Amino acid sequence: MLKRDISTMNVLVAAAGGMIGSGWLFSPFISAQIAGSNALISWIIAALFMLFIALPLCELGALFPVSGGMANYPSYTHGKEVGFLFAWVSWLSYVVMTPIEIQAILQYSSHFFPILIVKHAATFQLSHYGYLAAISIMSFVVLINTYGIKLLAECNKYTSLIKFILPSVAIIALIHTAPTFANIHISLTSKLDWEQIFSALSVGGVAFAFTGFQNGLMLAGEVKNPQRNIPIAILGAVFIGFVLYFMLQFSFLVAVPTAYLKGGWHGLSFPGDSGPLVGLTLLLGLGTVAMLLLFDAAFSPFGTTLVYTAATSRILYGMALNDHLPKIFLKLNKHKIPYVTLYANLIVGILSFLPFPGWQKMVAFLSSTSILSYGIGPTCLLAMRTLQPDIPRPFRLSYHFLSCNLAFYACNLMLYWCGFDIIWKLYLAIVLGLIITLGYQRKSLFNCSANLYWFILYMTALLLLSYIGSFGGIQLLKFPYDVAVILPFSLLMLYGSQRYITLSNTMDAIQNLEVEAS
Repeated sequence: MLKRDISTMNVLVAAAGGMIGSGWLFSPFISAQIAGSNALISWIIAALFMLFIALPLCELGALFPVSGGMANYPSYTHGKEVGFLFAWVSWLSYVVMTPIEIQAILQYSSHFFPILIVKHAATFQLSHYGYLAAISIMSFVVLINTYGIKLLAECNKYTSLIKFILPSVAIIALIHTAPTFANIHISLTSKLDWEQIFSALSVGGVAFAFTGFQNGLMLAGEVKNPQRNIPIAILGAVFIGFVLYFMLQFSFLVAVPTAYLKGGWHGLSFPGDSGPLVGLTLLLGLGTVAMLLLFDAAFSPFGTTLVYTAATSRILYGMALNDHLPKIFLKLNKHKIPYVTLYANLIVGILSFLPFPGWQKMVAFLSSTSILSYGIGPTCLLAMRTLQPDIPRPFRLSYHFLSCNLAFYACNLMLYWCGFDIIWKLYLAIVLGLIITLGYQRKSLFNCSANLYWFILYMTALLLLSYIGSFGGIQLLKFPYDVAVILPFSLLMLYGSQRYITLSNTMDAIQNLEVEAS
């Protein structure tokens, strides 16, 4: 049994701190290149979407306070196959997060140690020295995680304070330096404006920056008073992250010298833009701020790796708990930490540097996996309301049916905006997961539950919509009609997800929770 050792403050900091990683170091620059000052609208839309998505997860998180969080919920309501696939997607979105954060650390550190990074065309990649440094950092993070969740939470609490303070210093300095706010020009009159806003949201790092608010769910099995603390952590993290990121984007936009905007925001480039915030502060003569940002460029992602390494290990633990993986992943050390999962993720993380050598390479793909995993909330909450309408709910979501449909629609919109080039890769990743689960269970595709066929139909239909759509597709379904088509598609798919839900899985899950809590 895992030990409940995380306080209210620590779980809030874990959720909010998980959002302040490498996203703040790159997203304002990339989003500005895609949408210009309209990127501010991308942050507002993303925050609203994340609030809709977070609300169903609050009820589920308080109802099922288990380690691995939302990766477990589909197994309770939709059976093993769908449960594994959603857990697989959640794990994919987490397991490569630590390598990405470490790549960000090393990319910014290359200002002092150029041997860590090599540049191929427009992409910055790790050198052999950088690769060795990355493995060393990952191993150290795993070592910290093996010594107990309380130690991790305490370490993360103090690192997160610095993670919030230094970006705030950068915001104040950039706004103070800006001569005017003339760079801010919001234009929402054309289709192209909105296409750029939505692209920045999905592939510009905006949605990626919000990834992490669900960390409170991943550690739910070790949280004190989860019924109260989990909703505080989830909703509080979304609000804190939005305020910080919105102001960071605003300060970046107003501070860029007009001399570098002659080619428009799409052509934005300046010396040192491999580390854009540091490059901009140096350009403006803010040497002290630049040094602080260089320090935080290593510190913030490192704090995020602490949280994500812990959360990722709990996903594998939850998958083993639901009999998706061998029981060896349930082994705990004397500190009640699932150490086997830590080392398994370490190996995968080390290998992931090889096919994904640059920070930008995986951000859009990771955004798509995270967004798909958010669909767990509305589908499972509706199922639980049907299967167990009278069970005590510490946090009960009002207007749950409307909230779930809005949340699922938001998920599908953000997935669609990722573009066909990302969606087909996500589809292949799910096919690989399906092959793994069928092989482990020694089952054929034709002996699976009807819920699996629903999930395959859902992903195939989404792939087709993306292919014929206007975001990387063949433009047969043009904007804004595609946004309208996603609505009935979402309503139909969410309705279909409720057709074959099963009571037995839920009752088993509740019994397991009672055993674990005792």
